[in-house]
Amino acid sequence: MRIDKRLFPMFFVASLALCHARANPGGFTVKVEPVVQFTHVIDEPVEVRITIRNLTGQPFNTAAGDRFTCEVDRLNARDRAVFRYEDAEMPEILIQPGETWQGNLCLTDMFRMRLEGDYYVRVSVANRLGNGKSDTIVTLSPGKLIKKAQQMFADGTQREFRLVYLQNYQVCEYLYLRIIDPDNVRAWDTLALGVVFRTLEEPPKLDIQNDGTVTVLHRATQEHHVKTTLVSSHGEVRVTGHEELLDPEEISRILMKPFIDKALEPPPPKKSWWKFW
Repeated sequence: MRIDKRLFPMFFVASLALCHARANPGGFTVKVEPVVQFTHVIDEPVEVRITIRNLTGQPFNTAAGDRFTCEVDRLNARDRAVFRYEDAEMPEILIQPGETWQGNLCLTDMFRMRLEGDYYVRVSVANRLGNGKSDTIVTLSPGKLIKKAQQMFADGTQREFRLVYLQNYQVCEYLYLRIIDPDNVRAWDTLALGVVFRTLEEPPKLDIQNDGTVTVLHRATQEHHVKTTLVSSHGEVRVTGHEELLDPEEISRILMKPFIDKALEPPPPKKSWWKFW
């Protein structure tokens, strides 16, 4: 019996499909990506999201001996040292076949990331079902300075507060408050204060009182301001308030609106004096 050679490609493709159908997909995939897909300001907490997808036909559950490794390398720098956080125990997770698990990891809790530039991040997961790796890049910037002020302590040391902004989300500018100790002895979290509506006539205000109360007032929209208050001492910086306020002119306009509407109403028609009905 002779087989038509023209049918060989069809048999070959069918054989590959059958083998692929019978093969049991093994292992798992790991994906790491920034939680915020935009540039971070230096000292702002940087989080990445780790996603593990179970491709096996059995549950993926962590056990003794399972490990993950996180590496951070500052790109395009003279010091190309790689910072590693390795052999860390994985959290207790259970992933059914075909399902995924997600968890966030704060890189700035593990690594010193206080220089401007791009950081290369790689996460590796080792489990009895296999190994998985993934990488991503996060970018840090000092931000564009708007205003700065110093807080003077009784011992003569100073703490600097900087209001900076970044163009984020392609359409908005975001305002941040950086807190810097002398010689960078201690790193304080950079605070994201929200959208800023910058005008030359009304820049954000930064005020520091003698008792350590720090107040930031900035315009978020044409109708609203945002007021943020902090208490700053030698060993603590604590946010005490973050509230949205109506613009004083907007409040005045709202209060005056009923009177203006009343004044704009047309007067009632006048009756002739000789008519008695």
